[in-house]
Amino acid sequence: MLITDDALDDLIAAIRVPTETEAQIPAFQALLRERFPRLFAELEVEAVGSTLLARWAGIGDGAPALLMAHQDVVPAPEAGAGDGPAGAGWTHPPYSGHRDATHVWGRGTLDDKGSLVGICVAIEALLERGFRPQRDVWLVFGHDEETMGTGAASAIAELDRRGVRPAWALDEGGAIIEPPIAGVARDVAVVGVAEKGFANVRMRVAQVGGHASTPPALPATSRLARAIRRLDFATWPRSLPEPALRMLELLGAEAAGAQGAVLRNVRRTRPIVERILARSDETRAMLSTTAVVTQLSGAAAANALAEEAVAVVNARIALGSTVDETLARIRRAVADDAVELTVLHGHGPSPESPASGVGWEAIEAAIGRARPDVLTVPYVMLGGTDGRHAHRITDRVYRFAPFEMTREERLTLHARDERIRIDTWLAGCRWYADLIETSC
Repeated sequence: MLITDDALDDLIAAIRVPTETEAQIPAFQALLRERFPRLFAELEVEAVGSTLLARWAGIGDGAPALLMAHQDVVPAPEAGAGDGPAGAGWTHPPYSGHRDATHVWGRGTLDDKGSLVGICVAIEALLERGFRPQRDVWLVFGHDEETMGTGAASAIAELDRRGVRPAWALDEGGAIIEPPIAGVARDVAVVGVAEKGFANVRMRVAQVGGHASTPPALPATSRLARAIRRLDFATWPRSLPEPALRMLELLGAEAAGAQGAVLRNVRRTRPIVERILARSDETRAMLSTTAVVTQLSGAAAANALAEEAVAVVNARIALGSTVDETLARIRRAVADDAVELTVLHGHGPSPESPASGVGWEAIEAAIGRARPDVLTVPYVMLGGTDGRHAHRITDRVYRFAPFEMTREERLTLHARDERIRIDTWLAGCRWYADLIETSC
């Protein structure tokens, strides 16, 4: 597939349009129409609110495929708690779309405009070549994924109303990463077959205010801080769901020495494997529900006691658990009735999709054609995606972005200096084109 470096201009242009809020989405969609005229002329594109829904009509029969991505991005973080400009601390401004010899920099390069623009570049190139899919290809580009909104859910509901039943769906998710386990010699493509659940829980302490010169023995802020520390030390049940077990077995087949033997027999050696996984933040999160405070607020003035101290706990719920169980464990950890707990938003883990058969085999084969040296394994997504909504219309939902990402690059997700390598993004565009051409 002939996709040249000129496609980078499409990605750079997309990064330069901020999409932190819904009010900014129309400008981004106008840019998409300008950059991808064939796609918008030849596909049936409609709006479901600010979410885009499109159908590429196939020339034959067969269950359709569904490709998903999202238009919105998380805000560019500020440097510290002061009133500095958004994006402070970035090597290059977050909406500059700066290009150097190796990377394109900016908010959305990895999450998720890299995938969205990559899909559009691939379809535009296929249309230019005169390609027509044998079966329908549907696109859902949500507009509020980062705020756990309803855009993609509404588009999926519309497909459900029309009786559209995709053979499989693909959304953002895993990537091609360096070996996650010592002893594995080659890169690994991790394809999400499920995702953890999600809950934002507000912790609130209300108290009579007053001047900070006469504080009570336990101010609202201190009581809240104590609750946070108790939560930090809370323990959560550990488990390894089936996708994680299969991933470890496949990695064990590649690993040399004693560790390889342990992983190959993970169903009998779970306690040892859990200790190995607990050594790293990324792998430790595979084992259990996680809960961490991400937002804090207190008094409105530096010399006033807080009448209300608030923290927001972001919980990622392990497969097999629920929002209610997570809330109950937080309550037991805090152990203070004066700390009010409220679930602001939450949903349970997704169903599991099979790591075999239709959809999986198409994705795995496309990875193999692009990178024959890569091992493809299933895994459980630690974060959340719009893909969870697609379970309403298909039992095969996969989560994978066809880009190589180093650990350093992955750490820029939702953080400063988000960026993507030029070579891997162009390869990802070609991967999407190949996937569509060979499986649709």
